[in-house]
Amino acid sequence: MRKKLTYFIQSFIIISFSVLLISSCGSDDAVTNTPPPEAVDTSDFQYPFTIGSSWNYTLTVSAENVRPDSVRYYFNSYPLTGYGYTEILYDTVVQIGGPARVIYDRLILGNDTTASRYYYTQSENSLVCYGYRGSTSASFPFRKVNLPFGAPEGMHALGLEHPAVSDTFFVLNPVVIALKYPVLKNTQWITFDLGSANISKRYISWENYRLDTSVIPVIQTQRIWSNNSSWILYDYYSRYGQMKRNYLFQNTALKNQLGFTIGHYDNREIYNVTSFNITAP
Repeated sequence: MRKKLTYFIQSFIIISFSVLLISSCGSDDAVTNTPPPEAVDTSDFQYPFTIGSSWNYTLTVSAENVRPDSVRYYFNSYPLTGYGYTEILYDTVVQIGGPARVIYDRLILGNDTTASRYYYTQSENSLVCYGYRGSTSASFPFRKVNLPFGAPEGMHALGLEHPAVSDTFFVLNPVVIALKYPVLKNTQWITFDLGSANISKRYISWENYRLDTSVIPVIQTQRIWSNNSSWILYDYYSRYGQMKRNYLFQNTALKNQLGFTIGHYDNREIYNVTSFNITAP
């Protein structure tokens, strides 16, 4: 009896497996395979710093959470899209002493065309900004203007400096530590000390930035204000330079032409590199 039972069980398993195999072979259903996530670069790197390197980018400014409804018409032209260009120009000597490399930045946003020059040095430990001329502040690791772009009542009404051309050299004191090396997750440092407050940066995590058919590993970097939790600011750096910026300025005041606050909104800025050329050292 035991032998008959064992034989029956074995026969049932063989028949069931055969039916399953025949059914699978005859099925026309597509087989879906989930590809593994693309690897990101977790090695350290330095920001590209060779003369002649350049980047083209877009800057998109949009309004979210507009209130009250009666002021929504101020944003009928949103989102705003700007087009910029950044290039590493040449070496010079800054008045605070020592050599520096000049980075040029130009931005066209609406009816405003602005241009700037920033002065950097780079060592094995950090990328440091010593000063600037002009004030686009749209690209490269240091952003001078710490207020949102594209207020619907005009950028000048916000008190932003946006001269198209300026020969005045503004010294940063203390200097701005734009990046720290090596680029490792969870590294945090004070990038700019304002005395009563400070701005720090923190390397959060590695992500992939897609540019055409290329996949570029970038380090998501949070910019943290010690006295302002309403600004949620992220930069994305790679061995090919800054690829992206995602800034959200929450609870931004909307002012009329007389300077009175008539509402509030959340201002978002998205900076994306569209092409770049890194010259060989």
